[in-house]
Amino acid sequence: MSKKRIAELAKLLRTYKDAYYNDQPLVSDAAYDALEDQLRELAPDHELLKSVGAPVRPKKGAAPQAWEKAPHAIPMLSLNKAVNEDEYRDWVRRCGEEAAKGKLKAIAKDLFVTEKLDGISIAVTYDKGVLSDALTRGDGQVGERILSNVRRMKGVPGKLAKPVSITARGEIFLRLSDAKKHFPGAANPRNQAAGTSKRFDGEGCEHLSVLFYDLDGEDHPTEVKKLARLKQLGLGVPFHAAGDADAVLGIYDDYNATRRAKLDYEIDGLVVRANDVHVQHMLGELGGRPRAAVAYKFPSQAKVTELLDIVWQVGSTGRITPVAVVEGVHIAGVFVQRVTLHTAGNVTELGLGIGDEVLVSRRNDVIPYIEEVVARGGGKAIALPKKCPTCRTGIEVVGEYLACRNVACAGLVEGRIKSWLKVQDVLDWGEVLVAQLVAAELVTEPSDLYRLKAEQIAKLERQGMTIATKVLDNLRAKLPISLPTFLAALGIENFGLETAKRLVAAGLDSLDKLQTASAETIAAIPQVGAVKGKAVADGLAARKAEIARLAAVGVVPVTRATGGPLTGKTFCFTGALSRPRKDFEQLVEERGGTLLSGVTKDLHYLVMADPGSGSSKAQKARQYGTQCLDEAGFQALIDAADAAPPTKTPAKTPTKTSTKAATTTKLPMKLPTKISAKPAPTRTATKVPTKILAASLAPAKRAPKKTAAKKTAARTASRRAQV
Repeated sequence: MSKKRIAELAKLLRTYKDAYYNDQPLVSDAAYDALEDQLRELAPDHELLKSVGAPVRPKKGAAPQAWEKAPHAIPMLSLNKAVNEDEYRDWVRRCGEEAAKGKLKAIAKDLFVTEKLDGISIAVTYDKGVLSDALTRGDGQVGERILSNVRRMKGVPGKLAKPVSITARGEIFLRLSDAKKHFPGAANPRNQAAGTSKRFDGEGCEHLSVLFYDLDGEDHPTEVKKLARLKQLGLGVPFHAAGDADAVLGIYDDYNATRRAKLDYEIDGLVVRANDVHVQHMLGELGGRPRAAVAYKFPSQAKVTELLDIVWQVGSTGRITPVAVVEGVHIAGVFVQRVTLHTAGNVTELGLGIGDEVLVSRRNDVIPYIEEVVARGGGKAIALPKKCPTCRTGIEVVGEYLACRNVACAGLVEGRIKSWLKVQDVLDWGEVLVAQLVAAELVTEPSDLYRLKAEQIAKLERQGMTIATKVLDNLRAKLPISLPTFLAALGIENFGLETAKRLVAAGLDSLDKLQTASAETIAAIPQVGAVKGKAVADGLAARKAEIARLAAVGVVPVTRATGGPLTGKTFCFTGALSRPRKDFEQLVEERGGTLLSGVTKDLHYLVMADPGSGSSKAQKARQYGTQCLDEAGFQALIDAADAAPPTKTPAKTPTKTSTKAATTTKLPMKLPTKISAKPAPTRTATKVPTKILAASLAPAKRAPKKTAAKKTAARTASRRAQV
């Protein structure tokens, strides 16, 4: 088999090389390189090869273990990505355009670049210079507390050079030399680092390293000064440099060509951001990620393998997705056997056939993807199914997609139930349990979940009363469900959470309004459009009976309070706070207030740890005359709002649905303890007189800009005097 394969590879490579040098390439460079790698592995001395070598074949890492979870004071967000020069330059251009709108300096001439370490993100906190906490990134909002292990890692001193209180963000990684010496069987350094860093006994953590790339808790004007401060405090930092857009490209090319291969650790790209911290803050976010930063990724690794089969899976909306089954292959440390093809159109476009050799990559080093067919295997092209693979009923063609419209289809039912649970983030309901419930005909739609009894679940294979009670408690704990979440969880095609929020914010803030709104009305809402408008209107109409059945079991969506004490008031929360941000936001929404993601002229209150902060957001807020509050001031505002007389609103004749909502849901008006119970360290709480708070709750006019400017000047002068 080996000799035959060597001959096949040599023939293919000669053909492709000849075509390439005659300006008629038949495959991509990545595909050619992948085939050459195969030949190098099978016959390293073959005449077609100029060099000798073979890739390492890694094994799967150990299963993760559970640690205490804790919220991040400041969310650890992901970055937008660029995978080639065009995307990188587009990012620079877009940032320049946004900067011009705000009369900020362009970032193109002042960028900051660091290595993007391929490890595990960590936030390490020092209290007065002493190591006090360490959280993994987790989901960005909540991480795992692994302080005992981090204490043992290289690059994490127990005390800083100065007694300051900061949080440093960095990356846990395994140096290649340490992997070879201490973990000789480790195939993938990142996986080994991830598993070792979470061992309960801490064994091996002394061989892991940490480098830091960001700093919270102190204000610095540039990224260069941030990293200089980290070094001054005794923390290690990765390579970094400042320069213009072309200089960054030169650094990227240098790494991609030679420098990356010489490193004693793995990186998967460079992180590029505006060097000016003020400009970063003013440019804000894009899709929940910082606009002024980008992960400039290196080209994905790719391998050639054989296509063994195509299986078709039914999703929550009835879409039928093709999944390629390939001969298992290691790509960037992960063993890949299944690759989603997303749409039926991709199967047709690639002309896939069983036995074909295909180039599989991991785009952004994460998602397996079939890039192209490298060599035909002689089999017939795969035909698209004409019947649903689960229920065997006819299917519908919707653009590039295939869809099953049989509401009783087990695949669709499972998908619907999983979608309902996922959107609400209900814990412990795994795929196996959902499949068991559907197979036992205990559940056919979301409302059935709320009729389940613990005894029914306990009788299922490998479940039991403990699990049954736990999953039902988790389900009920999510009640009441907000209207946007309820809508997104219904599983209507082309109707996700962000669209649901837009509809509610635009005034369609009740089920009655939504169900009577026309497709044209919905489509007219900004960023919705005709396609989504029709999908939403049709989907709600189709689910009218289902929505009624949910109401019958007490699942009625709740809307933001109308006529509440904070109606007409806008809030934005920023920086490190003593509780998860969503807790504060819930208090606002329950009282009719509106949340904004950034500082604008429409913002009334900016809540932060230090209202006297010189941060960009605080400066911008003061410029607009926005009132800055700390946690104690915010709590006082909430208390004043709760003490205010209820706002009278015109009586409405309740519909059957709204009556049910009034009798089955009761919103908590306060957290179990005061938010200000745990004030931010080394901050002075700003007390706001009750009279001022009461006045601020009244619909008075905003302060003129001239007055705000004077206040800003006075505060700035005071702050400079203190410095």
